[in-house]
Amino acid sequence: MGFEMERKDWNVEGKVVLVTGGANGVGAGLVRELLARNARHVAFLDVAEREGSTLESELNNKFGALRAKFIKCNIADETELNHAYQQIINKYRRLDVLVNNAAILSNDEDNYRAMIDVNLCGTIASTLKAVGVMRSDKGGNGGTVINVSSLLAFNPSTHLPVYGATKAAVLQFTNYLATEDSYSTTNVRIVTVCLGPTDTALLHRKNSENFAKNSQRLTSRVPERQRVGSAVNGIIDVIQRAENGSTWIIANDKPATDVTKNIHESSRILSNVTDIL
Repeated sequence: MGFEMERKDWNVEGKVVLVTGGANGVGAGLVRELLARNARHVAFLDVAEREGSTLESELNNKFGALRAKFIKCNIADETELNHAYQQIINKYRRLDVLVNNAAILSNDEDNYRAMIDVNLCGTIASTLKAVGVMRSDKGGNGGTVINVSSLLAFNPSTHLPVYGATKAAVLQFTNYLATEDSYSTTNVRIVTVCLGPTDTALLHRKNSENFAKNSQRLTSRVPERQRVGSAVNGIIDVIQRAENGSTWIIANDKPATDVTKNIHESSRILSNVTDIL
């Protein structure tokens, strides 16, 4: 298959897409935009049952029956995640794109295990399940996995050390998994998107009661928040043109920027540390 044909196949039109953390914020915006761009079906997972069910009804009324499917699921619970994936495969018989967007932001001291379980373990589990379904060497059709990280993966933060660590781990995990040998065998692209601060409920002072008592400190340390629409359009742009193993930044309402060369250069520099041992 030639380069142009491959790029054309990366379009979201006609694809079956799964979005985790899809009931609110960037996830909900992404579900809406994917359907607006003619994705065949979009399933989305979330623990927020009321918001998820409402969004499902809204989208099926707008785009047509059965186009959207909400599944209540805590991705940190492997039994629930397995059940959700089974529902999707039983219903659609395929999966073309996964966006691992679900995450928890809260006080590190009180909720560090939940953040690790959802932000990192849930992302890893969902990625591996999707690759297992998609991989062409095992009967799948190939596909794309987008793992959502954060700018905090590059800029360590003293006020959110656990959250930042989980997002740095997501970046590293994705890059380690997305080798060219793996891609040539499975035909599954695996890509990282690092979002800058985005204007969602996580950063609204009025919603701080949903998180731990000290999470208000975050709002005073975020000078600029991009619009949800900017993050959504950036993620879709990445889906449609990113190379396997690449890393992208979406921040400050600017288009998605490929920073893969910077990541490779930083890895090369850090690898030289072993020379002193």
